[in-house]
Amino acid sequence: MTETAKLILVEDDTEISRLTCMLLESEGYQVTPIYDGNEAVESIRNDFNSENQPDLVILDIMLPGLNGIEICEQIRDFYDGPVLMLTGSNDDINELISFKKGADDYVTKPFKPTILVARIQALLRRSLKSATDNDNISTGNLVIHLKRRECFLSEQRIELTSSEFDLLALLANNLGNTVSREQCCDALRGFSYDGLDRSIDMKISALRKKIPAQTGEESLIKTVRGKGYMLALVPTQ
Repeated sequence: MTETAKLILVEDDTEISRLTCMLLESEGYQVTPIYDGNEAVESIRNDFNSENQPDLVILDIMLPGLNGIEICEQIRDFYDGPVLMLTGSNDDINELISFKKGADDYVTKPFKPTILVARIQALLRRSLKSATDNDNISTGNLVIHLKRRECFLSEQRIELTSSEFDLLALLANNLGNTVSREQCCDALRGFSYDGLDRSIDMKISALRKKIPAQTGEESLIKTVRGKGYMLALVPTQ
């Protein structure tokens, strides 16, 4: 990164917030702490609409006022950057709901500092990465602008979260070929698929809802049974 990444940390435990801010600032990040869920959405909105717009948002799930999942859902109306969830629970339901509401990654407390930093670095790397092989990829009535990080279906812009676009771009760069869950997990989350992680499935489901919802046609994203997923190659209309 050529500039200091700006992070927002929403964590109500002041000691955890202080230590996490110290950790991330020691890694060169600029961190803005927020302690209350009710303040978080408006603060993130205000920062997003200013020169201090965040490059990544970290949300604790258990917060006074709005919880982290509710905040994630609300900020997705205007913020498409990476969102990392923190939780003190190993509850699979919260993890699945977080991904469904637009989270990009999920870290359980207590976490190792190196793991948290690695997850943040991976999210920022994907978010800022420019395409090198192709500028645009088209299939059917879907056009993906890789460098601009935009996609259009029947000339209408589709609103995608950062990780949803990353997954679509990964499939687009392998247009007509199967991409395994292992490849998706490694590319998007920075570690190997363990056979249990369902975040990729959740994001595929979200993409399918967003793409066919505007056309009424069969999804361009195909499941290849036992192998993975594929963005179908069809003639441009």
